[in-house]
Amino acid sequence: MSTRPLELNEYKEIMNLITSGFNYMENNKEKKFRANKKLYLALTLQANLGLRIGDVLSLTANNFRNGKLIITEDKTEKMQNREVNSNIIELVKDYAINEGIKANDMLFKRLSVRAVQKQLKIVCDYLGLSNISTHSFRKMYAVTIYENNNNNIELVKEVLNHSSIATTQRYIRVRQKEINEASKNVNMIV
Repeated sequence: MSTRPLELNEYKEIMNLITSGFNYMENNKEKKFRANKKLYLALTLQANLGLRIGDVLSLTANNFRNGKLIITEDKTEKMQNREVNSNIIELVKDYAINEGIKANDMLFKRLSVRAVQKQLKIVCDYLGLSNISTHSFRKMYAVTIYENNNNNIELVKEVLNHSSIATTQRYIRVRQKEINEASKNVNMIV
């Protein structure tokens, strides 16, 4: 089964565990998942910017200037130059200051895509969530943009830098809740 968008409540559960840490079992041994600021920021940025995890991990503080995100995406080589929520800018700025990161330094030194995926899997397994990967955060962003902007799929396509609407449509899958509601509301009895 393919990766699905996160639901908001799932996102909150994941992020809360990442910030608090927890104990879990692996191979009949108790292990500790320590609170992880780096992982928290990386996944927060992915959920709030809609970037691929590789692009998030290559960000510098300097990619956030004048209230904008300015980046050339690795996969598409397309430019992103757009305003972002001021809370995101503040979060990045505070993180950079607290971690002693200079403007042109990478925010996520020594954090690989594989490491993020591995840590996310531990959290999702602990919560009993399936079909979740780092890409679920990008898909959640896409669904949020879509729903908050009158189902404007063209807007979502542009924000994600997709080359076709068909690609974007795969991100904006109909959810089971919507299927149930639509089905329940049909009444053709005469």
